[in-house]
Amino acid sequence: NLWYNIKFQNTAMFFTRIREDYVYLFSPFDPTNSGGLQLPAGTGYRWFNVVYNYTSNARKKIVFNVNGRLGQYYNGHRQSAEGTLSYRLQPYAVFWMNFSYNRIRLPNPYKDADLILIGPKIDLTFTKKLFWTTYVQYNSQIKNMNINARLQWRFKPVSDLYLVYTDNYFADFSINQERFPFLSGNIGSPKLRALSVKLSYWINP
Repeated sequence: NLWYNIKFQNTAMFFTRIREDYVYLFSPFDPTNSGGLQLPAGTGYRWFNVVYNYTSNARKKIVFNVNGRLGQYYNGHRQSAEGTLSYRLQPYAVFWMNFSYNRIRLPNPYKDADLILIGPKIDLTFTKKLFWTTYVQYNSQIKNMNINARLQWRFKPVSDLYLVYTDNYFADFSINQERFPFLSGNIGSPKLRALSVKLSYWINP
């Protein structure tokens, strides 16, 4: 690794690194995890890439973080970017948006892949004792849409009652994916749907 880090006076940070990786495969492996042709066992791969990360001023209401990499990947190339955007509406709410994109290009006959992960999240504070969190995530690699909602009631110090709702759907946005990845496809029937209750009670001797 060869890296350099910059810390700004406003708390923002920038980091970059040139990195060399080496992987030896003891068993066959698909770098895209998409069911394509696997790289054979007993082969080794060495590649170089550039890694970067930037985090904005953490004292602001709007804060964002971006990181990614560019360069080789096994016998092909990979470009990726991921990050988080958040907005604080103190003391009532925090809004988040998480994203991740990986563009993997491998030579024939191996498969290429465009992997997308998107996850908005909201944290609401109704009172000092009542909180609500909702999280939604779409994962193109496993074609899954997940919804998680949690209501938390802190009825006494270190004692909480949680009500959690979870929904997992099969999501297929593969139709016309190259031109319109988010304007086509469908969401199927739920894989898993659950409503659970958790009680945490602190016994103070």
